[in-house]
Amino acid sequence: MNLFGETNRLDRPAWLLLVISGLFAVSTAMSNTFVNVYLWKLKQDFSVIGRFNLASYLAMAVTFVLAGRLAKKVDRVIAIRVGVALQAFFYLSVLLLGPKAVEQVLFLGIFLGVGSGFYWLSYNVLYFEITEKYNRDIYNGINGFLTSAAGILAPVISGWIITKVDHFTGYRIIFASSLGVFLLAVVVSFMLKRRSAHGDYELGRIIRLALDRSNHWFWVNLAMIAQGTREGLFAFLISLLIFVATGNELALGGYLTASSLVALFSYFAVGRLMRISWRDESIFLGAAMLGIVVIPLIWDVNTWTLVALGVGAALFYPVYMVPLTSAVFDVIGETQETARLRVEYVVARELALNVGRVISVSTFLWWIEKAPNLTQLRWLLLPVGFIQLFAWLAIRRVPLLEKE
Repeated sequence: MNLFGETNRLDRPAWLLLVISGLFAVSTAMSNTFVNVYLWKLKQDFSVIGRFNLASYLAMAVTFVLAGRLAKKVDRVIAIRVGVALQAFFYLSVLLLGPKAVEQVLFLGIFLGVGSGFYWLSYNVLYFEITEKYNRDIYNGINGFLTSAAGILAPVISGWIITKVDHFTGYRIIFASSLGVFLLAVVVSFMLKRRSAHGDYELGRIIRLALDRSNHWFWVNLAMIAQGTREGLFAFLISLLIFVATGNELALGGYLTASSLVALFSYFAVGRLMRISWRDESIFLGAAMLGIVVIPLIWDVNTWTLVALGVGAALFYPVYMVPLTSAVFDVIGETQETARLRVEYVVARELALNVGRVISVSTFLWWIEKAPNLTQLRWLLLPVGFIQLFAWLAIRRVPLLEKE
């Protein structure tokens, strides 16, 4: 019996894409969280972190539109190379700026957002083209497993380096390592066969569908906005709060390693056991539990309640995310016409996600201006923690959710 199930359903391009995704995960696990911590250490101001992430999300949204045109009119593989290369140069910029990075958070946020936009747009288009409905859950399970595996060792090693070496020298070491891993991902991308496209770029047409309640895409977009609202805030804030509570990068690395280990087993189980007919129930269970694990923060915001939140989210996020992602891409592949416009659909999906991310980070910036006390943040985290239930309510309106 194959450890990961019927992996023979995945061909060479699928495995190459998994390798690129795995390298991307290694690099981000090493450094992404520590970029926010690095900026916090330079200037202990939540608004600096918020503006950095807001600039990144806004730049990402604009880039999706431009990257979509490149992917549609030129080549998807070129777009993913551009994205990975720009991510590498982002870390080079952080290295060159050093302590002055805190003065350039908007520039750095835009730089990171542009690189992320090119990468995720092209990655998702390639993911759609390379996988099919019969192997999508398997691919998602393996991809999640690799992402979690990358997060097991990389964060704690990064935290150890930072604490054992002179702190800012340690940060330079891990940022330089991320630069090298991204460059390796660029090399691997040259093994992917070029995938040119033809036809007009009809993004406006797909965006109009998002406003039509009778179309499946309307409900998909609502689900993506809800998902993005949670991701936009939780992606950076929980880890930062754990560092603020502990004051130690090694402790933060240990937390990230523990949560990644939990996520690894969860992705493994979901990838092995998920059935199309279970998607609705799985999304509901995952969405509900992602909210419930936030509830302990009501009593106190401390290291243990934050760790319980992070580890609990790592356990239930795959239960929610794997079937949701598969269902969304099944909608894109519903007919030959929707598949023909796959680039536009992926751009629209990413724009919806970023609408949610911008909403949550903007709300965060407003909140800390009105209530800068750390303990008051729990009243913002609680409703955002349950927001993905709206994603379940929206996506269950799509008949394809459980269609064999």
